[in-house]
Amino acid sequence: MARPRTFDEEATLDRAMILFWHKGYEATAMSDLVAELGLGRGSIYAAFGDKHQLFIRALGRYLDHQTRLLGTALDDEGPALPRLRDVLGRLLAADAASGSAGCFSVNSIAELLPQDEEVAKLARRNLRYAEEAFTTQLERAARDGELAPAVTPRQGAQLLLNLVQGLQIMRKVDSDPARAAACLDSTFALLTRPLDTVAAPGDGSVMSSTAT
Repeated sequence: MARPRTFDEEATLDRAMILFWHKGYEATAMSDLVAELGLGRGSIYAAFGDKHQLFIRALGRYLDHQTRLLGTALDDEGPALPRLRDVLGRLLAADAASGSAGCFSVNSIAELLPQDEEVAKLARRNLRYAEEAFTTQLERAARDGELAPAVTPRQGAQLLLNLVQGLQIMRKVDSDPARAAACLDSTFALLTRPLDTVAAPGDGSVMSSTAT
């Protein structure tokens, strides 16, 4: 009869996630995991499998947290573009709180792709979800007359997705939060419909607000 587990599996996964996040996959040895998790090798193998399986569980947990944040933060309350700008700022700030570790997802992509297909699947799923969430929010911005007419919601979503991924890498070189904030502000200025134009009713075209 198997002995019941006497540790909190979710809390243990969180500790493993932070260790992998700060050290990277290759640099994290099983001895590091034993010391950090307070478990013997046999207990780790029994609960999570080998080091790679534990890493995949930890990365999946991190990405699930990001997905939940997007899912709960993006809604129909208030203007769409300021809401999206605020959410992206919070996503970047959450990773900035980890110090110089950067984004766990971006770090894992840079370290393990293209060889690791399991990491690739997790990354693709997460990026697709983010792009769809951004697109939905920008579609609302377009309907409400907030989005610049030269940009489609899909194009804007792809621009923001690439911007956020790039900012996560740049932050490892220059951790000044003002740089990321300025990049976000500049990008949203490009996405926002100029104040002196309004959408023509029904056809999405633009006319000057000063037209008579």
